Amino acid sequence: MSATNLTGKVILITGASRGIGAGLAQDFHSLGAKLALCSRSEIPLHGSSDVMTAQFDISDRQAMFDFVSQVNDQFGAIDLLVNNAGMLEPVVALRDLTDEDLQRHFAVNVFGVLYGSQAYAQHVREREGDGVLINISSGAAWGGYAGWGAYCMGKAAVDRLSETLALEESANGLRVHAVAPGIVDTDMQALIRSADEEVFPTVEKFKEFKQTDAFNTVGFVAEHIRSLVFDSEYAHDEVVVRVPSEKE
Repeated sequence: MSATNLTGKVILITGASRGIGAGLAQDFHSLGAKLALCSRSEIPLHGSSDVMTAQFDISDRQAMFDFVSQVNDQFGAIDLLVNNAGMLEPVVALRDLTDEDLQRHFAVNVFGVLYGSQAYAQHVREREGDGVLINISSGAAWGGYAGWGAYCMGKAAVDRLSETLALEESANGLRVHAVAPGIVDTDMQALIRSADEEVFPTVEKFKEFKQTDAFNTVGFVAEHIRSLVFDSEYAHDEVVVRVPSEKE
């Protein structure tokens, strides 16, 4: 895989203030893309004529639709939307999971992804062109982890949402992928390593990942996403995609 020239491409990324979202933004911007970035908190990459930013909660459906419209007005058609924003909390046993905690988790990890997907599907239909939607998923979508009930349910929902949307919108020019980026050393990983072993028995495994540096870098993840989206040699229609381990 090689660096892709993204000059003229318009890319929208949610959850772009830190972690994978911020890393993707830096990578895509360095290759010439125009960026539309949103997050609940301040976004580090700003102050450029080819970067527009907005602060809002992606669980606000109208705010998401409005932002997509504003991006179209300022930059034109959006070539790629990355639904990256998400949360891990709460890390609790299912027996202790409250309605309030589950509703907040699903508001971000499921409904937030749904709203971004809906807004972008509508955008692609209205412009009568092609577009690619990347929903950031996780290996937690494929099997349960004690203590991660909400997260596993939410990411499984993202995979099924993505597969359904692909079936419904491929004829309208929208290609959809749910991408599991592998283990990336973000703030979320630090939160995982701080979990109580009684609640999250797998915590020692994640501490070992840190000790052995068994992570995918954000640059490695960005390269795979770029190739999947913009390189015809690597592009395909399989919806659920796993980024391989960088260390293998």
